Amino acid sequence: MPQDRPEVDSSAALALEKLSPREREIIGMVALGLSNQAIGEKLFISDKTVKNYVTSIRRKLGVENRIQVALYAIRCGLVDPATDQ
Repeated sequence: MPQDRPEVDSSAALALEKLSPREREIIGMVALGLSNQAIGEKLFISDKTVKNYVTSIRRKLGVENRIQVALYAIRCGLVDPATDQ
């Protein structure tokens, strides 16, 4: 039986709309626990570029750290850590 995704409030949805497609891709990888180096290798970009993306994501979402970025992504249904790899 599939689990329902949590409801996303309107402010969270608006914040997600501010993210670029690449930022959405990266936020999902952060939520899965990948390091900047691992994300960079998957996307063929440098660690520094990933760090810049994560900083931009944090600013746009109004969160302070990488863990909060991951929690935001999970709560908004961008990833399901129980099934995503």
